[in-house]
Amino acid sequence: MAPKARSPANPPLPPSWLAGIDLPIDELPAATAMHRIHRRTDMAVFFGPGPEKPPAHRFDAPGGEYGMLYLGLDFTASFVETLLRNPGMQIVDLVDLEIRNAAVMTASRPLRLVHAYGSGLSRIGCTAALSTARYSLAAAWSLALWSHKDAPDGLIYHSRHNPEHLCAAIFDRPGLDFTILQSSPLLADPARVARILEASGKSITPPWNEGRHGTRSALPGDLRLRYSRSIKPAGE
Repeated sequence: MAPKARSPANPPLPPSWLAGIDLPIDELPAATAMHRIHRRTDMAVFFGPGPEKPPAHRFDAPGGEYGMLYLGLDFTASFVETLLRNPGMQIVDLVDLEIRNAAVMTASRPLRLVHAYGSGLSRIGCTAALSTARYSLAAAWSLALWSHKDAPDGLIYHSRHNPEHLCAAIFDRPGLDFTILQSSPLLADPARVARILEASGKSITPPWNEGRHGTRSALPGDLRLRYSRSIKPAGE
C-alpha cells in the first residue's frame, strides 16, 4: 500500500467564500497593554515596511496597500518573535539585547482583531500553518482580511517561536493611534530576560566577547547565569 501523502506545510489560500462571511472578531479594550521590542534607533510605533519598500515580515501588504504594526500580547511574545527567531542558535548576542528597548503601548480605541488561532482558523478556512507558512501565503491572508467587508483592525495569531503566546498584527487604519505607556532599555529588567532565556534553553555571549563591541558595564547576576560556557575565546 502506498504511503499517504503528507498534509501540506502551508495553509490554503483564502477561500472564495471568505469575503461573504462574518469574521470571528476579538475586541480588545483600548486599555489593553501590548508589547513591542525594537532597536533604540527606531520608533516604538512603526507600521512597516515603510514607503516604497518591499514586504519584509509575515503579514506585510503584498503590494504596499497598508502598513503593519507587530505586537505581542505579552512581553514573552514580543521577546521570542524579535530575538529568538532562529531556533538552531543556542546563543543570543549580548549586543542584540543592549541595543533594544521594550515598549508598552495602548490603542486610541478598542481594536477589532480577527481571531486567527484556535477555532477561529477553521471559521475562516485556514490552518495553524498561518503562523509558520512562507510569507507570500501569509500576505495573501493579510490582504484578504484587510479588504474584508468587516474592516478588522488586524489579527491575533499564535507566536511562531512559542505558540503558548499570542501576537497581534495591526493594520494602519485611518484614525488609529497608539500611546506609549512605557519605553525602557530591554535590560532594565534583567531577571525577566533571564527567565525567558532559561526557559528557551538559550545563553548569551560571555564576558570575553566584550572587546569585540567595546566596553560594557557589569551585568546583573540574573544575566551572568545565562553566559554561554560552550565556546572558548580564540587562543584558548
